[in-house]
Amino acid sequence: MSKRASKNLEQAIIKTLAFFDIFNYPLTELEIYKWLYAPKKHYSLGEISSALSTSDFLRSQLSLQEGFYNLKGRDHIYLQRKQNNNLAERKFRRARTLAKIYRFIPFVRMIAVCNSLAYSNAKESSDIDFFIISRKNTIWLARFFTILFIKFLGLRPEPDDKQDSFCLSFFVDEGDLNIFSSRLGENDIYYPYWVASLLPIYNPDGLYEKFLAANSWYKDYLPHSYPNQFAKETESTFWSKTVGKIIFGLFTLPIWRQPLYSYLRQMQIKIIGNNLKELVNVDSRVIVSESMLKFYPNDNRGLFARQWQEKTDSLLN
Repeated sequence: MSKRASKNLEQAIIKTLAFFDIFNYPLTELEIYKWLYAPKKHYSLGEISSALSTSDFLRSQLSLQEGFYNLKGRDHIYLQRKQNNNLAERKFRRARTLAKIYRFIPFVRMIAVCNSLAYSNAKESSDIDFFIISRKNTIWLARFFTILFIKFLGLRPEPDDKQDSFCLSFFVDEGDLNIFSSRLGENDIYYPYWVASLLPIYNPDGLYEKFLAANSWYKDYLPHSYPNQFAKETESTFWSKTVGKIIFGLFTLPIWRQPLYSYLRQMQIKIIGNNLKELVNVDSRVIVSESMLKFYPNDNRGLFARQWQEKTDSLLN
């Protein structure tokens, strides 16, 4: 490898670890390969391994603790990662239980865990974030029934209590899977990682793979990333398919399909407007359309981008 290529790889490794350092999340050598932030470049696992073991620059900037690489002075975060990984198992069980119920809702076609839990890095006090793909032209029905269920059971996050609750803040229609338009721009480092880290827990029709294909732009930033698999993914059953067909038939009867859909749509829009009136469709934080429902009023992507830039500037300049 040339000196220039070697320097580029060193910088890519630093940028990658600097991003995950924001979340107190050190990486193994294989994870550095998978999550390497290297726009338009490719490196082999062997090249990364060699750089980590031989580069004087990387040795001056990184530490290795029980197989985890972190930035110098951050040696304690591997303990936090191990603790959060143990906590995540309980949250995954809760997520899978809810997915088993949601599979009876015919308007739900795919469910993935997203954000911190997708990395098994959720804190004890954190909620469980779902990303849901709805059946074509039923996005408002999918949101209504999924929200109604967790609201009825008291499982929605409260301002002072989010532990193990469910946050359903991102829906897309299966007919329009590309979410590129909701990026914050070229500096939105979080969004490519968000797409790449999605962990499907209910994917009976292969929509997770179709979603990744429709958003292949994330590979421009993370060229080594590959689809994730959940060891205990929820599957459809005879009964979930049967009940789903009955529910779908009842709610899509021609006599009331359009009036019912319009009513549920307008009802939800009114509630959304009352809560987020000044943010709806102003930017990419809160998006309300027939193909995307995204509700992140406290979107931290801009903050993460600034923190990442500050870390990389201090390390590389």
